[in-house]
Amino acid sequence: MTATLVAASYFSVAECLATPRSNPLSAYAGCGKALPKGQSNGGVSNVTITSDGVERYYLVFVPPTYNPFIPTPLILSYHGGVRTALDQLQLDELTNPEFNTVSMVVYPQGIANSWQGVPGDTVNDVLFTTNILNELENLYCINPSRIAATGKSDGAGFCNVLACDPVLSKRMAAFAPVSGAYYIDTLPCYPSTVAIPCSAGRTDVPMLAFHGGNDTTIPYLGEERKNECLPTIPHFIQEWALRDGLGSSNVTTPLAVDTVTYTFGHGLETGLVGLVYESNIGHDWPSTVPNADNMVAGHHVANYNATPIILKFFESHPLSIFETLEELV
Repeated sequence: MTATLVAASYFSVAECLATPRSNPLSAYAGCGKALPKGQSNGGVSNVTITSDGVERYYLVFVPPTYNPFIPTPLILSYHGGVRTALDQLQLDELTNPEFNTVSMVVYPQGIANSWQGVPGDTVNDVLFTTNILNELENLYCINPSRIAATGKSDGAGFCNVLACDPVLSKRMAAFAPVSGAYYIDTLPCYPSTVAIPCSAGRTDVPMLAFHGGNDTTIPYLGEERKNECLPTIPHFIQEWALRDGLGSSNVTTPLAVDTVTYTFGHGLETGLVGLVYESNIGHDWPSTVPNADNMVAGHHVANYNATPIILKFFESHPLSIFETLEELV
C-alpha cells in the first residue's frame, strides 16, 4: 500500500494527460494548453455553454498565478435567488487577491436566477455543473482532487444538492454553503427532526456551513417556506456529521465576538464537518467590510470574514489520492 501511495503521489504531467476518466474527457486534458482566446491571468470572462439543449453561461476567473503546466484548484460559487453570477463574484471576494491568487473560480448562472432544489425549479443544474466541469477540465489545467463548491442562499442549497449527488459528491472535494436554503419536499414541517434525503457517493464528504442567528429569510431554526420544509441549521449539520460517521457530538470554539464554530470529528477527521454561527447577523455573506448583503437596512457587517475560512477549508480537504484515482480510472 505504501509503494502504491508513493507512486500515485508522483504522477508526471505526461502520465496524467494519458490517464482515462469515466467521462468522455481525460484527466488533466487541459494541461499544456494556452488560455482560450481573450482570457488572461487575473481576468474574468463570460463563457457560453450548451446544457440540456439550452444555451447558458458562466463567469470564469483565471488566477494571477495560473500556469498551464501546474494543476490548479477550482472553486464553483453559486449565486443566491434573484441574484446573478456577477452579483456572486462581487459578494464572495474569492477573486480578491487579498484572499486568493491560486484558485480558479467559476460563477455559473442559474436559469431565472434560480437553482435545482428550490421549490418549483425543474432545471437540471446537476447536469449543467457536470457540463461545466467537463469543459473546464478540457480547457484548463485543473487539479481533479481540488474541485470545491460554495454559494449563497439558494446557491448554498444547491451546494447541498451537489454534495448529495451520487456522482458529483465523488468528483468534488468539499462544500461550504453560506446562509443555505436546504428545502425538503415534505409537509407538515418539523424542522428539528425532518428527514433529509441524501445519496452521497461517499461517507467522508467535507461540509462547512455558515449561518446567522438573525437570518429572517432562511431562519436558523427552520420553518415551512414555499410549501416545503427548511430544517434547523443544527439539525442539517448534525445530519452531515452522522452521514460521515462522525457522531452527533461536537466541539464549540469561539471564533470572534458573538461567533462560534461547531466542529465534528476526531483525530484526522477533526473538522470534516462544521458550522460557523454568528448570533446577530442576518441572511448575509459574512464579511467585516461592507457588501451587498450587510448594507441592506437592518443588517450590519459581521465580526469575521467567511471567505478566508472557506479557502482554508477547501485547501485542507482535497479528495484523497485513492478517491481521485477511483474517479480517474
